[in-house]
Amino acid sequence: MNNQKLINNTYITKRRISSGSFGVVYLGQDINTRNFVAIKVDKESKEESSLLREAEILRRLQHLKHIPKLYWFGREGDLTYLVIQYLGRDLTHYIKTFRKFSLKCVLNIAEQMIIILESLHKHNVIHRDIKPENILVGKEDEENQLFIVDFGISKFYKDENESHISLREKQPFIGTTRYASVNAHKGLSLSRRDDMESLGYMLIYLLKGQLPWQNLQFTSEDDKINQVGHFKIKIDINELCQGLPIEFARYFDYVKGLPFKSEPNYKYCLSFFRKISNEHNYLSKELIFDWIISQKTDRDGYSSSSNLLNSKPSLFKKSKEDLSSCNNIQSSQLNQSIEYEMNSLLKMPDKKRSTLNPEVNHKKHRLQSISSNNETISDNDFNNSIMIGIQPSILSRLSRISFNSNSKFQNSKSNASQKPNIHQFDHLISISPDSNLENLLSEQQKKSQLSQSFNQQRKDDDTTIELQKMNEGDEGIESKYTQLKLLFVRARFKLGLNNNLK
Repeated sequence: MNNQKLINNTYITKRRISSGSFGVVYLGQDINTRNFVAIKVDKESKEESSLLREAEILRRLQHLKHIPKLYWFGREGDLTYLVIQYLGRDLTHYIKTFRKFSLKCVLNIAEQMIIILESLHKHNVIHRDIKPENILVGKEDEENQLFIVDFGISKFYKDENESHISLREKQPFIGTTRYASVNAHKGLSLSRRDDMESLGYMLIYLLKGQLPWQNLQFTSEDDKINQVGHFKIKIDINELCQGLPIEFARYFDYVKGLPFKSEPNYKYCLSFFRKISNEHNYLSKELIFDWIISQKTDRDGYSSSSNLLNSKPSLFKKSKEDLSSCNNIQSSQLNQSIEYEMNSLLKMPDKKRSTLNPEVNHKKHRLQSISSNNETISDNDFNNSIMIGIQPSILSRLSRISFNSNSKFQNSKSNASQKPNIHQFDHLISISPDSNLENLLSEQQKKSQLSQSFNQQRKDDDTTIELQKMNEGDEGIESKYTQLKLLFVRARFKLGLNNNLK
């Protein structure tokens, strides 16, 4: 069947989906409705096909919610075909992707599977091969719904007279070794209790990602059946369910204690898993599969990730409260001293203000307006203040002082160099009692004395005097700003001030 083949003049094969001991499954399509279907084909020609038993069981279960729809069954040539509803992936596909499922996901699977098994058993059918490969999910609107498939080794456990089958020993092993019940390994006839036990092994596998007997070494298939059977008999239930809610162990205690012909109490089994949901405050609408959550995350991933990025606080910016908590005591004391110096710098005496010309007075008003608006802080000021440990209000004042009278300052540079402020560095000693500052102060005092004696001999006209006053008002402030800025950095990192302040 490498090429497309038309079946019953209605269905055409597309490609192979899977294969097993029963045969091969193909993706097909109805040539009339264009709907996709699954086509099961026997591996080789047989007089008594397993598909015949499956078709018979599917016909009886067609009205059930978790059973795939049967479209057609029959023989063409030497092969038997079974055409059923095309569903989604099986649980094995998702366990390979996720390695193990979340508790929410497994609780959802447990609840649906118990309901499915109850429906089968009420119609006198035991599946006898419960495993992840035989549990499929629906498509589109049924994406959170499970379907059970592959009834090739299923059986009616009651006859036409509603009599239960008898218990027999030395029966051939039936099922899949990893999930089969202990009774299957012992060679006993299977009944409803064995479906429930196999479900328990599957749930643990989905929750933990493995079962303890998976690592055994086998020499043959019979050796595998024997070794795994002995392991299942020997292992303690609490050890098997270690790390899981205690209700899993109680579930096993209950189903393993059931007599051969007894009907399981499905509501009681459901109560174990619903109790876990209640203890974890899981709502019924929250019990969805992990892959559905993952698919929704992938679909909404771009917008979600971008919103998350935009809403995430910056790692490099801090609020005013964070800043105050981050500064240590030493930097706080330094900030207080600097605050005092800046206040004295920005506030000029009334006498000096009255002697300045209108242009200089305008500059002083501008500086005072900057001082009154010091609470408005840009992001740049705020981040820089974190770097050097200066309060934002102080840094804002320093950074916003601008000097626009460049032409007048150029004309008065000679005056500034000839008449420096005698008390220019007096405040440094009060901030940090550094020996370097004391030496610097003594040198500046000597220079100031020489400069003062030189200035006493110099007399200028009124224009020169006015420029000198303006220099004291504005350029002097700029000089102090530079000195304070250097002081901040050196006080912060404890560097010497010998060369840069000279």
